[in-house]
Amino acid sequence: MSDIKLPVRYYRLGPPGDEDYVEANFDFATKQLTMPAEQIGLVLVDCWHIHPYLSHLERGEKICEQVLAPVAEACRKAGIAVIHAPSSGQAKLYPQWTKYATDAELFDADAKEADWPPPEFRKREGKHAQFVRDEVLRLKRWREEELPKRRIVDCLEPQPDDLVIATGEQLHRLCRHRGIVHLVYGGFAANMCVPGRDYGTRAFSSRGSNIILLRDGTTAIEAAHTLDGMWLTEAAILDTEMVIGFTATSADFLAACAL
Repeated sequence: MSDIKLPVRYYRLGPPGDEDYVEANFDFATKQLTMPAEQIGLVLVDCWHIHPYLSHLERGEKICEQVLAPVAEACRKAGIAVIHAPSSGQAKLYPQWTKYATDAELFDADAKEADWPPPEFRKREGKHAQFVRDEVLRLKRWREEELPKRRIVDCLEPQPDDLVIATGEQLHRLCRHRGIVHLVYGGFAANMCVPGRDYGTRAFSSRGSNIILLRDGTTAIEAAHTLDGMWLTEAAILDTEMVIGFTATSADFLAACAL
């Protein structure tokens, strides 16, 4: 397999020269990474075919069709592992998820409960119920009625040689077995599951993996007052570039895979 030569971007928390060490002098920086294809994994987080937030779903569908599907196909041709990470419940809808699962995961062995906070507090029961945030009833009904039907979007349907993982531990086993140290991420949402899942960018940056987020391969769940400027998407990408790893464009990644 050949090397992948990919230009990436990050945010430099300090000026490159003798300028004052103040935030106004911080800026973006770029470099080119050279990575063996067999050491790279493409991680596709929560690429759903349905979602309760319709405006977010509309953006996500376009990204899946126009960005992530071509990237996934390019990875297959280049010998890069395509790893679907659709949350633990949905992962088990696909036979590929069993490849790196343990017996405990396969047979639903009870996980050891945390010993703190106490169970009744963690569940916000009894006198602790005041700490539960009020939930939108329509969203609660959607989770009860539609969530069990949720699958990976058709254009990213896992192929026979793709991999599907349910947990961060499963992704860790996969990476160790295959020698993968570079993880290229795309999927949703940029400010929630992509950084926050146990198989997400923060967790695997902490484990020592090299993280690359596709800037045009993700979008955040925005607030009403951030939607016009897509500010939460921009902030999530910048957060990656500041403290988690690198970012790249899908065009640069496709070009690197084609060489």
